[in-house]
Amino acid sequence: MGGSKSALPTAIALGIALGVVYSLSPLSVWATFALVLLTRWAGRGLPDGERRWVYGLLAVAIVARFVAVAVLFASTDHARVPFGSFFGDEEYFVKRSLWLRNVALGIPIHRADLIYAFDDYSYTSYLYVLAFLQVLVGPAPYGVHLLGAAAYLTGAAILFRIVRPALGRIAAFGGLALMVLLPSLFAWSISALKEPLYLAIGIASLWATVEAVRTSRWLLRLVLAGAVVAAVVLLQSIREGGLAISVAGILGGLALAWVSVRPRLASALVLAAPVIVVLVWRVPEVQVAAWRGVRQSAQVHWGHVNTSGYTYKVLDDRFYRDRSSINSMDAGETARYLVRACVSFLVVPLPWDIESRAALSYLPEQMVWYLMLALAPIGIVAGSRRAPLVTWMLVSFALAAAVPVALTSGNVGTLVRHRGLAIPFLVWVSAAGAAAIAARLRRAERLDVPPPSDLMKVEPLCP
Repeated sequence: MGGSKSALPTAIALGIALGVVYSLSPLSVWATFALVLLTRWAGRGLPDGERRWVYGLLAVAIVARFVAVAVLFASTDHARVPFGSFFGDEEYFVKRSLWLRNVALGIPIHRADLIYAFDDYSYTSYLYVLAFLQVLVGPAPYGVHLLGAAAYLTGAAILFRIVRPALGRIAAFGGLALMVLLPSLFAWSISALKEPLYLAIGIASLWATVEAVRTSRWLLRLVLAGAVVAAVVLLQSIREGGLAISVAGILGGLALAWVSVRPRLASALVLAAPVIVVLVWRVPEVQVAAWRGVRQSAQVHWGHVNTSGYTYKVLDDRFYRDRSSINSMDAGETARYLVRACVSFLVVPLPWDIESRAALSYLPEQMVWYLMLALAPIGIVAGSRRAPLVTWMLVSFALAAAVPVALTSGNVGTLVRHRGLAIPFLVWVSAAGAAAIAARLRRAERLDVPPPSDLMKVEPLCP
């Protein structure tokens, strides 16, 4: 009886505090509730010790994101600006979503704002998601950052649940730690931009594809296939080219997984690939489409190079004097452009080319990026032996996100940000590579022999 009396004031105080917080930022309350449920789901069914580690890691990730948004609010001079933002584009996104909200509620806005609200420039369905939420809870220029955090961490938890039974606990926990703590991924995971939601839906399509292949129930398979189609359509509405990128990731992953378990077929395809390419290239329509696509990508790259900030070049010098000269690219110039673009995606920014303090602060993460690239081939070999479907889906989604960025980027900051669309899939493969090396070294120690020099010949990962 006494215990219930003492608990009553505490419950009242918590209710009052929750009401105050909800009145100030309803989205923060809903995001907190969603993230608590997400954390419990992520650790469901795991051994006690491992579940505590997952809970702790996700708790740190969640608290850090809430603190970052709180610091943004506290450090913003609201007498000078209506709200603060982490990135320049965020202000435009939030303002435009507020204009759409006002239109929906019949609140008068300036004629110029009305024009910009429905402008085709930077159109994305994500604007309507933000507008709809703010119709429900009111203007939330800071709460939308927590929406992005919740979407991003949902994607991380889904991938963890996919990878844990497929590649083992070390790869799963290592990948989760990298995905939620890497500074660049942390930064844009709390942005008001479209990337967090885009990534979460893309990851959901990967999960649905894997489950559709694994299940033996045709009704469930049809439902999951429908979910994949819906996700692909949503991705296209959020980002131009989302449909092509997601379809390439899904079909590429399925094809690579199917071939990887058929070594003879894989060898035959490798040998036949040059002949197939030559035969396909002889089709005029293929040549025209390929040249058009390459030149359009080069022109987008040219536009990025001619923006403010630090840039890098991958075309021959003559093309930067006149954008229209890109239409005269010959085969040699095209080949050099493609090779430089791919290499630049992997190595930019080079440590000796750093030109600012901001770039210098990114250097430690760039070293982590190089390490991930080195571990990825090992992880692919180890993962394809244990769980080829999951492994190759991760690889294919990473490649599908990386190739368009590689061919079109020319601004260092934009490259780092958009590379973040591929890293969330790559980290798990790289973590599997680190786990494979650790397992190999432990086995070598047990046998009391020096570790093997050929790290590509790895043993299956420990469960």
